[in-house]
Amino acid sequence: DVGELAVHEKQVFSPILKAWHPLAAGITELTPDAVQVLRAADKLEKDLVQIAVEDAVDSDDGGKAIIREMPPYEAETAIANLVKGWIKTRLDRLKEWVDRNLQQEVGTCYSFWMKILS
Repeated sequence: DVGELAVHEKQVFSPILKAWHPLAAGITELTPDAVQVLRAADKLEKDLVQIAVEDAVDSDDGGKAIIREMPPYEAETAIANLVKGWIKTRLDRLKEWVDRNLQQEVGTCYSFWMKILS
């Protein structure tokens, strides 16, 4: 039953996701556990939608109403946002390192030329 699966999802995945953040899209750290949970949630969502569509195919609207009532979790979007955040963090850190090294290089060159010119 779809209802049982939804309850199971809420009991299994929601507490894990809420441990990181009340909203999965708000997870800020890309960890293997976060990716594993989000992938499992994505697979479960697709399975639930498939079951709902198959069960409602004989209804008047072909199951469209039930699908509209199921807000998408969009785990793939959450994973993509985590990856983007991770990349941005690493790029910011790299920029800091480059800037620091350039400042040291400029200081070293300046000292070198001052010794030569004096």
